[in-house]
Amino acid sequence: MLLLVGCASTMNAQTWGRRGGLTGDNYHFGYLSGSVGYSMLQMNAAGAVSKGDVGGSVGLGYEFRNNGFWTSVGAQMSFHRSSLLVDTYTRNYDGHDTQGKATTFHYRVDQVDVQEWNFIDVPILFGYYVYGFHIGAGPKLSYALNPKSHLSGTYNLSATNKDYNVTFENMPDRGYTDYQFDGKYNNRLNIGVSIVGEIGYDLLKSVQSSSRLCHVLKLSFYFEYGLNNFAGKWDTKPEMIIPDPSNATKATVYPYINTLQDTRIVPFFAGAKLTYMIGGSRTARAGLHTGCMCYGH
Repeated sequence: MLLLVGCASTMNAQTWGRRGGLTGDNYHFGYLSGSVGYSMLQMNAAGAVSKGDVGGSVGLGYEFRNNGFWTSVGAQMSFHRSSLLVDTYTRNYDGHDTQGKATTFHYRVDQVDVQEWNFIDVPILFGYYVYGFHIGAGPKLSYALNPKSHLSGTYNLSATNKDYNVTFENMPDRGYTDYQFDGKYNNRLNIGVSIVGEIGYDLLKSVQSSSRLCHVLKLSFYFEYGLNNFAGKWDTKPEMIIPDPSNATKATVYPYINTLQDTRIVPFFAGAKLTYMIGGSRTARAGLHTGCMCYGH
């Protein structure tokens, strides 16, 4: 890789020299970007399997180019979705039935948590470009905006009468049956740090709109991977299902992710990114040459 970069840099510098001694000319661009792709939460928690979903971002920023090298900094809004398929969860709850008899209620929960995470991001990338191709990588800071868990599924209720040691189930007339649930709950997340990267090609090779401005349209394969644990800790860890003491058939079901205290959640994203840039160089603005000439050929 170092050999390729060295050769490309040498060719670039020579070509710039042949194009009127503009070696070292600086190019400044403002950009608008958008990405869409595959998003997934990677977890080490037992009893749940991650399943990817759609994700994406839109952003604004600034890119600086000089003699084959580039760097960019921006601000973007990103959204990520991922499903957690939770294994069957059971809980027993001691209470009293409608006749006041001592009863142990049995809850069996089958649940799907769909995580909906929105972030404000600050990506900073460093890279190299040559003949329309570019590659870059760098860090990204992320702050979560009102992240949600959308959960849905069923819980089944059955009960054992303690006096007679008889279990009642599949009796809808007495409330021992399946119940549907659906709702949204808040997540608690840490500030995230990720490594991001892209590799791609400039579809518009500095097409000029005037003698002093040029356009660049970059199409890239884009990825990011979390470096720290995004999962925040709750003050108290709730049970996944909380029965209503006054009515056993009414229960509150919490997302599985909210019941965890010591798990690690690392997001992953991969997809396509399109970046439109417009800008130019100091010498072009001064009228010393026409066109963009920011590829060295």
